[in-house]
Amino acid sequence: MDIRQLRYYCTIIEEKQITKAAKILHMAQPPLSHQLKLLEEELDVTLVHREGKKWEVTEEGKILYKRAKHLLQGLEETKREIAEVKEGIRGTISIGTSSICISHLAEHLSSFHKEFPDVYIKMWHGDTHYLEELLQQNKIDIALLLLPVEETNYETIHLKDDPFVVVVPRQWESKFSGTTISIEEASKYDLLLGRRISGKGMYDHIINAFHQHNVHPNIVLDCPEISTILTLVATGMGITIIPRSEIHQVYEEKLKVLQFSDPFLDTQPAVVWLKDKYLSKAAKELIKKLRDKQSAH
Repeated sequence: MDIRQLRYYCTIIEEKQITKAAKILHMAQPPLSHQLKLLEEELDVTLVHREGKKWEVTEEGKILYKRAKHLLQGLEETKREIAEVKEGIRGTISIGTSSICISHLAEHLSSFHKEFPDVYIKMWHGDTHYLEELLQQNKIDIALLLLPVEETNYETIHLKDDPFVVVVPRQWESKFSGTTISIEEASKYDLLLGRRISGKGMYDHIINAFHQHNVHPNIVLDCPEISTILTLVATGMGITIIPRSEIHQVYEEKLKVLQFSDPFLDTQPAVVWLKDKYLSKAAKELIKKLRDKQSAH
């Protein structure tokens, strides 16, 4: 068993088909099938049950896949670490962020780029559930997301809490002469809310906050993209409730922001990364900037 075979095996399992795996590995199918057979013979187990088009990874196969991924990841991290010793702070840093948290990152990324211009930054975008998947798959180094998270194997920097505000169409301005709105009054309008693809989050917390005041909101739309919701609110479709930091100058002419007159919720943005994961010098420097900024508050 060698690294090459383990890489072949992981690709086969991930593609769930030898033909697809062979294309990705740029090799013919028969030699790849032979490598799988050699692994099974060496370990004296069946790794994959194959009957016609049916495909099922055995328990032994799942264990090997998990261990192989860990070994391959460790190898890649070792290569990166050695390269950094030679080259200094260079390479790529992969960052995941939700649309709600991007404002907490923008300023830091700009200053980080000025200080480390040789670092390439790759951005991933999605809700908290998706970003956690990327972290667990080692596709990103760090994530800026909203708490709570589903997993527990994270290091976390809690950022400054961000209060929710109500956003209404500018064309409805005559209905809102002041700068505040009560929860009861907000419940009278069609409500568009951000919602995670999976798991509980902002959407559920907002509904619970209404219910705690014995009020039932009239939700007509949910969407994981805040920018989409703001675009729809600007057309007069309804109102929304989002973190205050997500209102940018570009929306000022089309939207009006109101504070809650009643006690309401704050969002809890955070920077998270996997415990015991190798972090590049670039990732460590960015985390340091975010931590220093938070300590200054």
